[in-house]
Amino acid sequence: MGPGQAPPPRPPGFPLRPQSFRPNEGQRGYPPNYPNRPRGSQQDQRTSFGPNQLPLYPLERFQVNCAPFRQPTEIGSFSYDEHRNFVMDDSQLKYYFPPDLRTTNNLSVNYEKYISRDSSVDEHIDALLDALMCIKIEEEQQHSSTPERPSITKADFICYRGMLTKIMCTPYAKNDAWEMGATLFNGTIYIEEHVSDEKRNEATSSDERHKLMSYWGYRFETICNISKPVSELRRIKTNKRTLPQQQEDETIAKAPKLDKDATHPGENSTTEDQNQNLEDAEDEFTEQIDLDDPELVGRLDGIVNTNFQYCTVARTRIGRNSIIMGAEVDCISEPKRPSHNPLSDYIELKTSRVISNARNRSTFERHKLLKFWAQSFLPGIPTIIVGFRDDDGNVVTVETFKTMEIPRLVRGKEGAWDSTVCINFLDGVLNFLRKQIVKDDPTVTYTIRWAPPFQAIEVEYAGQRRAFLTERFLKRWGHPPESAASTGG
Repeated sequence: MGPGQAPPPRPPGFPLRPQSFRPNEGQRGYPPNYPNRPRGSQQDQRTSFGPNQLPLYPLERFQVNCAPFRQPTEIGSFSYDEHRNFVMDDSQLKYYFPPDLRTTNNLSVNYEKYISRDSSVDEHIDALLDALMCIKIEEEQQHSSTPERPSITKADFICYRGMLTKIMCTPYAKNDAWEMGATLFNGTIYIEEHVSDEKRNEATSSDERHKLMSYWGYRFETICNISKPVSELRRIKTNKRTLPQQQEDETIAKAPKLDKDATHPGENSTTEDQNQNLEDAEDEFTEQIDLDDPELVGRLDGIVNTNFQYCTVARTRIGRNSIIMGAEVDCISEPKRPSHNPLSDYIELKTSRVISNARNRSTFERHKLLKFWAQSFLPGIPTIIVGFRDDDGNVVTVETFKTMEIPRLVRGKEGAWDSTVCINFLDGVLNFLRKQIVKDDPTVTYTIRWAPPFQAIEVEYAGQRRAFLTERFLKRWGHPPESAASTGG
C-alpha cells in the first residue's frame, strides 16, 4: 500500500481490527497479533501448521457459496424425569403460553427453592445413545434396513447440538476455549464434550449473583410454559361490552352461533326474528381462556427443577456429512401431529439484558444473537422468544425472533458475523475430522481442541483413554462386550 492510499476494505463479516493495524494484501483476514501471519503469501501460513491442525484464518476461504444444508427432521425424542432418569417419551414436552408480565415479571421468585441437577455427574452422551437404541428397535419392528434403505440411526456424526454450536461460532467467538472427545465406531464419529476440572469447579463454586442470573433463564421458561396444549385450557364467556381491549385481543375463539337457517315444523312467523335476537345476544359474548385455569395459576409459583428436560433427536446433513444430534427443546406451539415434522413448531426461550443504548445493542447482536441463531438453526427450530430483563431480574418486554431472519438483522453492521462463514467453517471442520479420526474402535478416542493461542483446531490421538460409548449401546450394535467402554451399563 503506497503513501496516501486507503487501507483495503474489510472483508464482510470479519470483526473490526484496531485502527493501528493496516494489513498487507497477503495478510487479510488475520487478527493483528496472529504470530504466523504470512508476508504476502497465504501458502506460507498453511505450511506452518501440522497435518492434525486446521487453521481458522484467513476467514476469506469460508466466504464462498454456502455449503448445502438439509432441513432437519425429527427421528425421535426423549425426556428426563425429576430424578434425572431417561424416559423414551414426550412427558416433559411443554407448551408455550405467553407470560402475563402484569402479574409475574420477577425472575427471582422461588430462587430459594431452586432444584439444580448435579453438575458434577458426567452424563456423556448416554441418553442420546439410549434414544438411538429405542429408535432403531422401533424401526426394525416396522421394516428392516437395507443398503438401498439404510437405518435412520446411521450417520457420519452423532453428538449433541452443543458441540456443533461451539464449532460453528468459533470464527466469531475465537477466545472461547473448548475441548471434545471423539471415537469412531462402525463408520460413525461420536463426539462428546470434555468439561475441564476448572470449568466444573467454576460451575459448583460460582458466587450467588452468577447462580441467580443462571436461575433467571430457567425461571423465564417456567412462566412461559404449561404442561398441556393451549386448546385444553379452560374457557369462559365474557361480555364484549365489558371486556378490556387487551383481553379482547387475546380471545382465542368465539362461541358458536345459532343456525339461523334452521327450520322446524310448526314454526310461527316470528321464529326468524327470535333467532336473530338470540344471535345478536350471542354476538355480545366471546369465549376466551380463563386466566384462573389451574395450569396458568400454577406456573406462577412453579419450582424450577433442572433435572426435568425434553430433547429432540434430529437428523440433518451439512455438505457431504450426515448428522444426528440431540437437542434440548424448551417448548412447542401446538401438539405434535402424525406425519408432521414437529421441529417447525418448537420454540427456543432465552433471556437477555434489556437493550438501553447502542453499545448494548451491538453486544447483543454480535454475541447473543450469534449463539441464539446457531443453536436454533442447527436443529431447525424456527422461533426464538427472548425475555429482556433489567439488572434486578424483572422482565421488561418479550420479543420474538425468526431464526432464519437473524442473519439479515446483523448483516452489514460493524463487527457483524456472517452466517455463511459459520456454516462453511462447520462443514470444513467436519470434513477435517473425517480425515483425522480413522481408527474404527470404540475403545480408542481422539481429543479435539480449540485452545490458546487460538490459531487452529487440533486433533490428538488419545489412545484407550476416556472411552464413552456404553456397553449396552455397543452390545446392541454388535460389538464384543469385553471391548466396551466402562462409562455405563
